[in-house]
Amino acid sequence: MGASGMASADVNVDFYGLLDVFAGSREAPGAADDSKVLDAGGMTTSFVGFTATADINESTTAFAKAEMFLRPDTGEDGRYNGDEFFARAAQVGFNGDLGQIAFGRVGAPMFLPVIFSNPFGGSFVFSPAILHSFQGGNYGATVGDSGWSNGISYVSPKMGGLTANVVYAFGEESGEDSENKFGGNLVYRAGGLMLTAAAHSVKQGALNSGDSPGFGEGGGLAAIGGGVFSVTDQDAYLVGASYDFQVVKVYGMYHSLDTETTVGDVDVDTYQGGVGVPVGPGSILAAYAKSEFDGEVDAERETWTVGYDWIINDQLDIYANYMNDDIDTLGDGDSYGVGTRLKF
Repeated sequence: MGASGMASADVNVDFYGLLDVFAGSREAPGAADDSKVLDAGGMTTSFVGFTATADINESTTAFAKAEMFLRPDTGEDGRYNGDEFFARAAQVGFNGDLGQIAFGRVGAPMFLPVIFSNPFGGSFVFSPAILHSFQGGNYGATVGDSGWSNGISYVSPKMGGLTANVVYAFGEESGEDSENKFGGNLVYRAGGLMLTAAAHSVKQGALNSGDSPGFGEGGGLAAIGGGVFSVTDQDAYLVGASYDFQVVKVYGMYHSLDTETTVGDVDVDTYQGGVGVPVGPGSILAAYAKSEFDGEVDAERETWTVGYDWIINDQLDIYANYMNDDIDTLGDGDSYGVGTRLKF
């Protein structure tokens, strides 16, 4: 690197982001009533970020990236109070013919496979797949946050349509070298077909930050039947697929979580299916997910969403969604919203 003349290379900086707001109503399962809201992130969590790149040689580039979430409805930073400032990404790395390696706050291995396997993408408000995987609520052992801190991520170059990603995150526990997070995913694309698989193993020493797997937003602690306990270890795997028939795009996903807690194990099996049907200038979207919980509490959760996404251009769309979320031990709740996204 020193011999490459990088010190005199030009640095290119790109600034980009996405803002998403919607108006509607939100009601949690079993809630006494709904709340009328002007809220953020109906289809995508709003964020802004920048990437700086500098060429090392003809085939290798160094980069730095920092991306922060924000809530345009209130102007506050983060997805919630106390969120890390650059929770979406904060990393440095290298990109070349052999792939990409990044160090810092990197993407969790389960997140993109869930996004690719459902019609509502990364919506933490209306996507059944995301709600059952990353926002479990009282009975939902989640797969953690969308990013891992203290991480190293390697993404392979495309190999005949196949891309591999391996992620390791340090637990940073004194004298506990084996306490860490490790996982990866595979994504295959050919024509209208997408296939993906992912897995991770998370050990107790790596569960101290907000990106740990747990029960509900923030990870770490859970409340089931009035008791509070902590998550220790978790093993998870996922398979997903989609196929675009042009007249309809179909999606499917299954994931299994084996989560150890201080009061016992909780096993969760989640099934999700969905479709996207082109109609007019946009698409009708529909998805259904079911999770079965076995352990300290036996429960089932079923969620379905229908909506329409009107694509105005590559930067702007308008959407309308309706969702029913039902946990058999709590009750159900209905949420809906009309919103817009602008990418830049």
